Amino acid sequence: MERRVRHWSQLRPPLLPVRDWLPHYERRWLLRDLVAAAAVWAVLVPEGMAYASLAGLPPQAGLFAALAPLLVYALLGTCRQLTVGPSSAVAAYSAAAVAPLALGDGGRFIALSALLALLVGAFLLAAGLARAGFIADFFARPVLTGFVAGLALVISVGQLSKLLGVEGGGTGFFGKLGVLVRELGSTNLKTLSVGVAALALIFALRHVVPKVPTMLVAVVFGIVAVSVFGLQEHGVQIVGQIPEGLPRPVFPSFSLGDITDLLPDAVALALIAFAESVAGARAFAAKHGYEIDADQELVALGVANLGAGLFQGFSVDASLSRSAVGEASGVKSQMSGIILFALLVVTMLFLLPLFHDLPEAVLGAIVIAAVFHLIDIRALRRLRKVDSTDFLLALTCFAGVLVFGILVGLVIAVVVSLLALVVRAYRPSSAILGRAPEAIADPTLRYGGVDDHPDYETIPGLVILRVDGELFFANARWFQETVHSLVRGQTPPVREVLIHAGAVPHLDTTAAAMLKALIAELHQSGITLAFARATTSLYVNLQSNGIVELVGLDNFYETVAAGVAEFLERARSG
Repeated sequence: MERRVRHWSQLRPPLLPVRDWLPHYERRWLLRDLVAAAAVWAVLVPEGMAYASLAGLPPQAGLFAALAPLLVYALLGTCRQLTVGPSSAVAAYSAAAVAPLALGDGGRFIALSALLALLVGAFLLAAGLARAGFIADFFARPVLTGFVAGLALVISVGQLSKLLGVEGGGTGFFGKLGVLVRELGSTNLKTLSVGVAALALIFALRHVVPKVPTMLVAVVFGIVAVSVFGLQEHGVQIVGQIPEGLPRPVFPSFSLGDITDLLPDAVALALIAFAESVAGARAFAAKHGYEIDADQELVALGVANLGAGLFQGFSVDASLSRSAVGEASGVKSQMSGIILFALLVVTMLFLLPLFHDLPEAVLGAIVIAAVFHLIDIRALRRLRKVDSTDFLLALTCFAGVLVFGILVGLVIAVVVSLLALVVRAYRPSSAILGRAPEAIADPTLRYGGVDDHPDYETIPGLVILRVDGELFFANARWFQETVHSLVRGQTPPVREVLIHAGAVPHLDTTAAAMLKALIAELHQSGITLAFARATTSLYVNLQSNGIVELVGLDNFYETVAAGVAEFLERARSG
């Protein structure tokens, strides 16, 4: 069959996916995209302001952070349902990274937040151009479940001070919680009433009329309550004057030391943003029957963060909650993001004075409501039932975030993911295979693990071992000891060990040396080592290490059934 070699440029990710979808855009989709954009706008505006507060910035910074990413992702992104902009996890991390360097200076806080977004954008863009999208495959879902749940609790505790009307403070989950406990006596009851009422309103509307923009309703409720009852005079803090107009592109002032200090956090934020965004994009794509390009997603997220930083915002990623709102409203394409961009421009030019009386307690309630779904109790229960190891991974990362903070919690998440990979590779699954009872009449019938199929029969003098994983330095000794245990002291004596190698893609030099020694040991005991279903890559690997010559070509079989038939024939003729 002729192979067509594509030009190298065709192997690169499409840096402007808009050129692919826009010419095929159907006019009948416009109404759906318009409705979806309006629905997302109703969530984005209050959430953006709330997340700006979470990031330690003035309310307008949340809208600044959303502006460029909306347009950028519509042009560069490959997921039709995804909305990129401020998110709770990234905003909280940004505040935690910048606060120790800003030292209470508001102007410096804004500049460093923008600088962090630029660094995150540079890392993501460079990774996308280098086609490093495969990194997303290394984030174990249970680890992210635990990490995000812990982060949600940290965020929620940080917002409780707004609901209580106290100053708050402290670092980390337990530090913030301790400060809140000490300040309970100073609680402003009117502020608490507003915050709790807003929280109850959001959850009640979600349950009764889920399609209503609950957060926008809560904002209207808070503004009306302040205006009607004069709550500001009773100590209820409000947002106040929000500057109107669009942000100008400004390169933040910084020093080389600022870059050095923020680099580790920028890498961590880039990983969080990419992992969360690609996971969401893949979920939406799978649901709607198309594919996304992970490398292109890196490019889109990178440029989106560069735009957020240049327009005085903070780091951004995909907002799964807002994306879900758009999907539920029938979004058809990235055109929805362009329309949403236009709606946000109108808001920033003409509508910001309407938010003057918005209580800070309502913003805190919006953040808590937004992160509530991140604590996925059902997922944790499912992990406990299905896989105890994955459940332990999730709990470890959850505890790591609460005890050690967000950055260390992320490091723990990554390390635990890699350890889980090593542990599972160190002890790959294996099984002793037996023959189905009816296979005596039809030798082509399948063989299965005797632990799963107690009625399957083993063949006297023959051990069939299936190994499901690569053989390398960490598990070479395990394989050797497994074979030893299977042949030692058996009655009748074992005459052949047949390795089902269909799931063994490769072996390294350590495993090759082990196999050579094992073959010699077995040979001295009158035992043959044979292979069934070895892949082409494994066979070449075995051949280059001289193992094919030691085993003999006659001891490589296309199927387990062929190997068993040959063994039985030898036994009859012998």
